[in-house]
Amino acid sequence: MRKLPAVFRMMRLPNVLIIILTQYLLRYGILKTFLFPDHPGMLSGLLDFSLLVAATVLLTVGGYLINDYFDIRIDSVNKPEGNPVGTAINGRSVILAHIIVNGLAILIGFYLAYHLRAVNFGLIFPFISMLLWLYSARYKRKLAWGNLVVAILSALVVFMVWYFEFLHLCLTPSDFSQVVPELTETNRYFIAYGSFAFLVSFYREIIKDMEDIAGDKEYGCRTLPIVIGIKRSNYIVTFLVLLTIIFLAFAQWTLFNRGWMLVFWYFLIIVQLPMIYLLYKLYRAKNREDYHFLSNLCKLIMFAGILSMQLISSGI
Repeated sequence: MRKLPAVFRMMRLPNVLIIILTQYLLRYGILKTFLFPDHPGMLSGLLDFSLLVAATVLLTVGGYLINDYFDIRIDSVNKPEGNPVGTAINGRSVILAHIIVNGLAILIGFYLAYHLRAVNFGLIFPFISMLLWLYSARYKRKLAWGNLVVAILSALVVFMVWYFEFLHLCLTPSDFSQVVPELTETNRYFIAYGSFAFLVSFYREIIKDMEDIAGDKEYGCRTLPIVIGIKRSNYIVTFLVLLTIIFLAFAQWTLFNRGWMLVFWYFLIIVQLPMIYLLYKLYRAKNREDYHFLSNLCKLIMFAGILSMQLISSGI
């Protein structure tokens, strides 16, 4: 009975649900609204799109599994009760599960690539699988590399939806030509949400490094807080948060000019204010529990930003 809760804990179900929600909101809240408002039949088939989401989730879960496997010693210091590998779950079982879920994701990826007549799309999935392995085995212990990899992969959750639908459109040139005028507007939304995911993930990973500094230092990691110190790491996080706030302010100005007042106020109150509060709490943080709170706050900010897609699709 100990294994089932441990498995769910390793899967990070809240994170998985956020990924699923993100990709379906991008499909129905952005693509269907702005790219295919008059031609909803041009969207990819729901089954194929659901397979894309499933492959994304499988890769994510595989990344969590291999990360927990490589972090056994570090987590014995940082969160002794948090990593079940080696206690509730055997290490070999974790590796086997990692191989299975990644294998399924890669098979789905090449199946979709076959339907899209684009081999390069299928190659993305083994590349991400390899990158997640390298992240867990090496990059997360290097200066800023691990933070950058996670931020890029977070943005890829957004851009994979765009690339998938773009390739689907390319299968029918007549359909593609009909939506060309709307492509620029749609691309802006994907760039905006991809950039938001990148920035929030980037500074959240630095905050997590500050949270885990004790175990990371003991096992020779060279994360930002270890190499340059907590104080300077705070400066970097502050810069990234302020950059996100400025980026959102620009988006809000665009929404304001369109008369989308509800979305404007949503971003201001539900997204911007928590980021300002994050800065306040960051400079008062003193222990691991404080940084853990900030990490969860970043997750809530990400979630709040994703939910804005529904308001944007309504144009209110």
